[in-house]
Amino acid sequence: MGRAGWKVSVVTLALAVFGTIPPTASATGPRPVDPAAGPVAFANVASLAVTDDGYGRPGGSVISETQRSPLAPGRSRLGADRTAVPGSEGERAAVGPNYRLGIERHDVAAGLDGDGVPEATALADFVLTDLASGVTVLSFERAATSARCASARSPEVAASAASLSLVGSDGVLRRVRLPEPGGEVRGENLPFGASVEIGEGEAVTSDIRIREVTGFDELLRQRQWRDGDVTAASGWLVEIDTRVRPSAKDGAARGEPPLPEEVTGTTEAEAGSEKRRRVARTVETTLVLGGVSCSVPHDFTPGGNEHAGSGAPSVPVAIPAGVGAQAGAGPEAVAQDGTRPAVSPATIWGTALLAGGGVLGLAALLLARRAGTARARS
Repeated sequence: MGRAGWKVSVVTLALAVFGTIPPTASATGPRPVDPAAGPVAFANVASLAVTDDGYGRPGGSVISETQRSPLAPGRSRLGADRTAVPGSEGERAAVGPNYRLGIERHDVAAGLDGDGVPEATALADFVLTDLASGVTVLSFERAATSARCASARSPEVAASAASLSLVGSDGVLRRVRLPEPGGEVRGENLPFGASVEIGEGEAVTSDIRIREVTGFDELLRQRQWRDGDVTAASGWLVEIDTRVRPSAKDGAARGEPPLPEEVTGTTEAEAGSEKRRRVARTVETTLVLGGVSCSVPHDFTPGGNEHAGSGAPSVPVAIPAGVGAQAGAGPEAVAQDGTRPAVSPATIWGTALLAGGGVLGLAALLLARRAGTARARS
């Protein structure tokens, strides 16, 4: 094969591998959103974290699937599979078996409009039940939250609900008024326990506070859920303090988890039976219902070519559910094995180019060797 034939073969192989070369962004229109700078929106139906396990340590957390706005105008929407938190054996192992947050009629989405404005919305019915006591703790009907960043100066957030019901000290669920902006709904000495397991014979009562999320740092979120130069957040925040104490009937130490060594400050030999004694403690649990946020660069202008356009397809993006212990100062979770994080079109093309380059290089080497062998024989 001559040199010209060898070049044609390489070009033919390249076309066979790639079909066609994708057009650049400048040839098709404005650039898509910068993945690092935004604008971007996130929406999450519900999440739960044990913020104090009763021994001064953060416990486990479950962050349900989070929707992220695409890099071009369009929307990412939560599928119908998520009906409860925790929703699997792995999630129950992380936060305990006692709480079940039922989720119905949800519509959760994050997106960009045609001008590149990011918006996140969440709408759902919620029912929180303590399975250990059989008590229905609260019920939210048509709880709605939203965050929209139409400009860097005046992002908009909202939180509402058709109704809120809360258990009373007598164990009866009653309708209550929604919290006023800046206020909260409280309940004290309520007859239910914590999401984690409680020792046999121990007594529990709980206090609860319900209010609107007031800042991005109050959201329960995965690491990929980020803020920006200007960020707005909304959601319903539920905080539960469960007081655990030895039963007045026996007061002894049957069934209580051993005290952690770092809490007692003593060794196993020094503590003896003391580590098996029940102690009064408070377990703190946080839930965020309908957590949403939007972020834009400080110089964001709706409709600006530097923010959104048709340079990339509108690919829905979902951050997989995260299960694990809190990390650092904030309750962030890492996606578990078995989930598939969303991949951007740029990443897909980059991977394809690297793989295709390897194939082309190998093919060129083989063709060159074959051509050299043919020349040597002639």
